[in-house]
Amino acid sequence: MDKNAKQLKAAKERQEEAALNRVLCWIAGGAVLEFLLLLLNRYYSHYTVAQIELRVALGSAVKILAVAALACAAAGAFWWNNTRKNQKRGTLPGILTLFLAGVSISCFATWLFDTAGLRLMYLGVPCVIVLVMIYYLYQHEFFLVACVSALALLGTWVSSRGLGGAYAALTYVVVIVSALVVLAGALLCRKAQAGDGTVEFRGKKIRVFAKDANYALLYLSAAIALVVLAAAALGVMTVILRAVMVAWLLIMAVYYTMKLM
Repeated sequence: MDKNAKQLKAAKERQEEAALNRVLCWIAGGAVLEFLLLLLNRYYSHYTVAQIELRVALGSAVKILAVAALACAAAGAFWWNNTRKNQKRGTLPGILTLFLAGVSISCFATWLFDTAGLRLMYLGVPCVIVLVMIYYLYQHEFFLVACVSALALLGTWVSSRGLGGAYAALTYVVVIVSALVVLAGALLCRKAQAGDGTVEFRGKKIRVFAKDANYALLYLSAAIALVVLAAAALGVMTVILRAVMVAWLLIMAVYYTMKLM
């Protein structure tokens, strides 16, 4: 093996090790946040008569923590940015920033939408961790497919609980925003296809997808997600819509797993 080949192999091993470390950090942080959310859910949503005072105290604590964690996350982001500018390792500030942002978002969701928001967060944290694992371990094409599928499933979940209820307007907002994000993903695919898998950002070409990416599947995934979101907004049975979206996601998982082999 010549010198260049050894250097390329060593660089690839370093990249794989760095990706694995990031995944492990996400899993560890997600596990801690999930534990805290489930603990909060135990006393926030399923309290007894004897625990009413604790429930009231938790309601106040959630509001304070939402703002405090947001301020700390902003400070962490400033620290993280300065660390990266100085070309130093930003693992610690990055972990703290993302964790505090997760805490803040969870507290705001609980504050604004009560038990429904708390439930969405403790269900959403594992989903985010899975998406992160897909990003680092699979092709970016499958990551996009997984993201649009997750948005469609989010739309069906919110629709099944908010349509016609107290948060009917919010339900349509979530569905519309999800649809716009899916369309933005389709637009990204179009630009990447025109650039042979790359997009230009600030004068630099960034590789988004592989050269042999199957754009037809990406467009089809976006179309299916949009149809599911539209059907959810119109009140179609969400069980059917979820089954369609999950089935498509599983098919894509098998397809992209085979491509890795």
